[in-house]
Amino acid sequence: MFNFLKKKKAIKTISLDNDCTSTSSEVIATNDQFTSDQPITGKSQDRFNRAPFATRIAETIATRGEHSSIVIGIFGPWGDGKTSVLEMMQETLQSHANVVTIRFNPWHFQSEELLLRGFFTTLADGMGQSLPNMKEKAGELLKKYGNLLSLASITVGGVIQITPGETAKGFGDAMSNVGLDELKARIEGMLDEANKRLVIMIDDIDRLDRTETHAIFKLVKLSASFKHTSYVLAFDDAVVSASLGERYGDGGSAAGRAFLEKIIQVPLHLPPADQNSLRALALESIQNTLNQTEIQLTQPQVDTFIRHFDDAVLPNLETPRRAKLYSNALMFALPILKGEANPVDLMLIEGIRVIFPSLYITIRENPELFLNGERDRSQRRLQDRGGEIDSLIEQATPLLTDSEREVLKSRLLVPLFPRIGNIGYGHEWEETWGKEQKICSSQYFKRYFTYSIPIGDVPDAQIKSLCEDLPSATDLEKRAMLETLALRQALPRAISRLRQLVDSLTPTQAISLITALTMNGDFLPRERGMMILADTQAKAAMLISELLRQIPDKQSRQIEAERAIQLATPISFAMECIRWISHYDGKSEEKRVLSDDGELSLKVILTARIEDADNLSPIFVSYSKDASSLYWCWIDGTSETHVQKKIISHFDKDPELLDVFLACYVGEAWGMESGLPRPADFRRDQYNAVCSIVPAEYIASNLKLRYGEELEHPESYPSENMLQARRVAHQFMNVHQYVLAEKKNAKLPSDDAPSDEINTKE
Repeated sequence: MFNFLKKKKAIKTISLDNDCTSTSSEVIATNDQFTSDQPITGKSQDRFNRAPFATRIAETIATRGEHSSIVIGIFGPWGDGKTSVLEMMQETLQSHANVVTIRFNPWHFQSEELLLRGFFTTLADGMGQSLPNMKEKAGELLKKYGNLLSLASITVGGVIQITPGETAKGFGDAMSNVGLDELKARIEGMLDEANKRLVIMIDDIDRLDRTETHAIFKLVKLSASFKHTSYVLAFDDAVVSASLGERYGDGGSAAGRAFLEKIIQVPLHLPPADQNSLRALALESIQNTLNQTEIQLTQPQVDTFIRHFDDAVLPNLETPRRAKLYSNALMFALPILKGEANPVDLMLIEGIRVIFPSLYITIRENPELFLNGERDRSQRRLQDRGGEIDSLIEQATPLLTDSEREVLKSRLLVPLFPRIGNIGYGHEWEETWGKEQKICSSQYFKRYFTYSIPIGDVPDAQIKSLCEDLPSATDLEKRAMLETLALRQALPRAISRLRQLVDSLTPTQAISLITALTMNGDFLPRERGMMILADTQAKAAMLISELLRQIPDKQSRQIEAERAIQLATPISFAMECIRWISHYDGKSEEKRVLSDDGELSLKVILTARIEDADNLSPIFVSYSKDASSLYWCWIDGTSETHVQKKIISHFDKDPELLDVFLACYVGEAWGMESGLPRPADFRRDQYNAVCSIVPAEYIASNLKLRYGEELEHPESYPSENMLQARRVAHQFMNVHQYVLAEKKNAKLPSDDAPSDEINTKE
């Protein structure tokens, strides 16, 4: 079984299944380090059963009876282990005394001339070390041969031509004692005399640019005629064929392959990595990463990851290099988002980033589509046609077949983003996904792509710390903690996250949170918006109601509830808390917070606070947004007559305050096209609410006294350029006249009758 559950600082073996263990030391975990992409250095480290392949090639070269040269090509994609095969071949060839093995990497040379000089210098040094008795002779001959070639232009056919403009002196000095053919014969004679076979291994050809690729094959074409010499060239044949095809033949890969056939006598394709071995390497690397980051998965998480990894990630890893790239991607992502994202989802989305980078970008740039799916999904399914998501996936994965794309979607993308599948997921799932920190949660999606906590969000670790630290914090420290969240614009997210965690909080933590929130309600934002049904203050009140239920002792719960209403700042927050604490018909008894008598005591506290606040400053001035609701609570706790007298006393002192009072009953209208807010119209509903507190005739007299004769014929829809207070006065009087006429059973023309419908006129 994949050993995700054990924590170790360093490991050499990982148990992947009950009957499968690894004894390789190729991947060894060290703390906080990425996996290197170094090739293995010997057959003992072979994890993909390629040692027999490498040994067979090496033995064939070493025991060849013919003295003629041979060029062997080992083909394989980048990262598939070609260099490791060369290492194992070299290990085998070292057991043959008659073989001189020389490794040459053309990537180190920046020009064709340097490439030629470097190649023969490398041969000279290699032969010098292997043939110490002939060191000076070998070095002199090979370097002179390379010097001659570097001063000449080599055609594909191997013909040497003098390049115009070359330094005649240099060329003359090089040619003064001996020609190319004689040098070649003397080198071959030296190898024959020493009874040695020269094996030249050239790697990384597929990393060269086009000019350098052409140069290396020119070099091989020219020098491969040496007797006692074997070349082993390792490269991606698709890449090299495309590069050569641009210059030779009719162009294209086919022309390049035709050219390769003229040079490579023994083309061999690297055996593909066994998928079981590749799986073992990948899972071992992942296990090392989890160990180093000290992340422990639950058994269900292990099962979930393995299933989706095997179904959709493993088939596309293809090479050992990709497996290591995946491991390194996780080594970066897992520590930085530890505790802030679902580790299984993070490992899977990182797999998409490594294997399908275009698809990763598509997901990142289309969050609404992948989080919520397509609106016409059911209709498309009936018509058996694809939609926008399928189109985006196809564009991002052009090399996949339709069946491979379907596997990718159904077995990886749908598990990550359930709403793009065929099963419907309602809004209630958002809470579940949020609790699990899943990528399909709108609250967590961004974290997976930014590797950070964006402004407006809050680290889950900080929420945990908040719950742990608040019980012992002073009032000032509590305020400082919430202020930190407020400055990051993160209180809305913090409230939402705390509501998800409320069932796990202790009574002590619940009480400390209630205290912190009620004392610092001024930090809670009151968002505006056409689609906002509950602002952050309202959600905080919901949270306080839920926190009170975490206090099992009913008497203690009552005490904390009364204390919360007494402390809650501003008073409108106290009112909102009572709203969510109160029980109502249809609400489950399991969710009851207080008894009926207990709720009544809260209303008494609130009434007294409203009374005190109004004595300091009129409620409609201090709490304009919530004045209408506060007046309703005040009347409920006292009487309509009492509140009416208090309000009218303010108007008697300052008649213009009536405009401020009326403005409290004017809401906001949102333009259907512009989406911008503006003051709504004052209609019949607002008129009824105002006149239930203050007599209509009192208001009408006040307005006529201050605005004069223009209100004798009030406008139903005054110009928006009119001052707002005057507009409200006109609309109040317009409704008032209609009501008076109604009472006299005299109907106004329908075109002039005020409407109770929402005015959406821009």
